[in-house]
Amino acid sequence: MTETTRGRRLWFWFLIVLSGGSWGLFFSLARIAREDGYHPLGLTMWQGIGGSILLLSITLGRRSRIPFHGRAICFYVICGIFGTVLPTSTIFYVAPNMGAGFLAITMTLVPLLTYGVSILLGIDRPAALRLAGLVLGFVAILMIFVPQMGAEGGVALFWALLALLIPVSFTTENLLLALKAPAGMDPIALVGVFQLTGALLLLPIVLATGTYMDVTVTWTQAHWVSVLMLVINAGSYTLFLYIIQHTGPVFAAQTTYLATITGVLWGMALFGETHSAWVWGALVILIAGMALVQERKIERS
Repeated sequence: MTETTRGRRLWFWFLIVLSGGSWGLFFSLARIAREDGYHPLGLTMWQGIGGSILLLSITLGRRSRIPFHGRAICFYVICGIFGTVLPTSTIFYVAPNMGAGFLAITMTLVPLLTYGVSILLGIDRPAALRLAGLVLGFVAILMIFVPQMGAEGGVALFWALLALLIPVSFTTENLLLALKAPAGMDPIALVGVFQLTGALLLLPIVLATGTYMDVTVTWTQAHWVSVLMLVINAGSYTLFLYIIQHTGPVFAAQTTYLATITGVLWGMALFGETHSAWVWGALVILIAGMALVQERKIERS
């Protein structure tokens, strides 16, 4: 390995640590942001507005191209829903009820679901080891959810099932990114447009329901935490796309491992969260399943 190759590899490992480690903190910050009583939809819209201002300002400075033809706009809307509105609002809803560590663990389902859906859609082929990874994922989900069935009259099970919307949304977005993203589009511009689209979709809803987050009042803890969250969300997501573009999805998948592990550790450190032996066992099995699945590149249409 040459000095240049070694340096390049170390650089991308640094980006993996930065992206995954910061994204792991996002789940704990979501729990903190809810403590001041702001609504998940208002917090989500704030994330979209703030993140898009940050990223699109960089895009304008770099004079990156942003396609605005009909197919691209449709793509932005769909990814705004599945990449911003649904997963982020669900994180805010679930975090106070299930904990940051639990949310981080659900993220390991993204590559497993992506592979399973890819087989169903005929864009990937079954392989023995990767199918074994899917089986491990199914076993791990049973280990997490079955003990919740009798907890608190089924309330815990409801929140656990709602949390599944997060990896399902990100899986949908991943497939759209792989198959339909405008060719050659700068990842910073891509994420910025997604977040702006998601915020615009939420705007009439939060105004009609009065659930917006007022930024003109004296700022509380939730305001400052939300700023940190939007920086982490925009930055880690952009880094992830950058890593995929330059190294491929297999190497970039390490980000998910790190986000899961650090997400659990942040929850333990900040809130004293504890997990049963079933959950720890499920986490190990999920990581093993994710390692077996390891996404491949998908052919674009």
